[in-house]
Amino acid sequence: MSMPANRAYTLIIVALVVGIILGYAFGLAMQPPAAEEAPVETPGEQPPAVGVSGTVTVGALLDLSGGLATYGENSQKALELAQEEINAWLEAIGEDWQIEVRVEDTQVKPDIALSKIQTFNAQGIKFVIGPMSSGEVKEIREFATNNKILVISPSSTSPALAIPNDYIFRFCPTDLLQGPAAAEIAFEQGIEHLVIMWRGDTWGDGLKESMAESAQEKGIMVHEGPRYNPDQEEFTSEVATLADTVSQLVNQFGADKVGVALLGFREVAAVFSAASGYDVLTQVKWIGSDGSALLGDIVADNTVAEFAASVEFLNPIFAPGESPFNEKLRNFIEQELGRTPDAYAFASYDALWAIALSIQYVQDADPEKVKEILPMTVERMVGASGVFQLDENGDRANADYDIYVPVIENGQATWKKAGTWLFTTGKIVWEDWWLARS
Repeated sequence: MSMPANRAYTLIIVALVVGIILGYAFGLAMQPPAAEEAPVETPGEQPPAVGVSGTVTVGALLDLSGGLATYGENSQKALELAQEEINAWLEAIGEDWQIEVRVEDTQVKPDIALSKIQTFNAQGIKFVIGPMSSGEVKEIREFATNNKILVISPSSTSPALAIPNDYIFRFCPTDLLQGPAAAEIAFEQGIEHLVIMWRGDTWGDGLKESMAESAQEKGIMVHEGPRYNPDQEEFTSEVATLADTVSQLVNQFGADKVGVALLGFREVAAVFSAASGYDVLTQVKWIGSDGSALLGDIVADNTVAEFAASVEFLNPIFAPGESPFNEKLRNFIEQELGRTPDAYAFASYDALWAIALSIQYVQDADPEKVKEILPMTVERMVGASGVFQLDENGDRANADYDIYVPVIENGQATWKKAGTWLFTTGKIVWEDWWLARS
């Protein structure tokens, strides 16, 4: 039987609002617009509901032992909480299905990520959260799309993967935003000559290009430092080359005009360990990225932490928006892991909820149907990472960036928020403590 378009749209709003209210157990942070004011097309006729029963398994490809292990552990905890809440909601509304998350460690290696998603597919798993790095997403993209596996990455940011009509969604912004944020950090630090050392993969190459272009637009001269192998663990030669380049610039322009941008993952700690042996590298300011912000490795080792704090290693990472669920998830992860969660944990939490709400609306665990409704689900839901929309490529459309820096307080190394880069203005609002530092 056909259904009038206005009634179909009303059912969408009702289904999603009910899901938000019960699933998140807090109330709405915004009201859905009336149908005639909606910023999306009204869907046409809907297929008959077929119902969902049993267990819907969602695979999670997380890094639990590689360069993004801190982020992977945070996301795993976020998914645990989301799974518990979703199943409580489904039971409360009398549904005959539940959701189960199956986590696999990819070690942030593209070949392992591909092998794992192939295994998921063989097991009939058609929804995947992760993988975490752009190199992994690039590796699995064709397989996921060809096999209609709906993938939501919480942390892949390479602009090269902003591709429409595939089965890849990304609940984080691309580095076309992070590049300007990092460049503004350099500009406000008084850096006029920026040496970039970066991880040689899809993510590193894309971010390096975005940062360099944005820095040059601000009149900053960009100098290429070492591009290193993502599997590398020892950086003696690369750091020696970096020190030579920085030394030449410092001798010519002064240490206060020179900075280093280091774009990497967990290996940043090993780079700092080597860099601490060069006096010239302690004289200049350093800038990081979302790949190193809040990483435990940087504050766990005294030598690394002291170096990072002394060079004011400022790291931008996309900022979760205002949400009543933000604090709940933050407190949960801090209690479970004893650290401040990164933004990608919030995105992981939202990804599982978006899948569940979409399945509940279409009453079918068909990834093709879920893919069609997912952008509207996201637009109508209030997530732990705030209210957001997806662009034409299935990526988070915009975001601010929080800026974190390692500090030593009472003899203890920790991460502290130094400011926020605002998408609307392109400027940074610094925290009072940062402005007041001597």
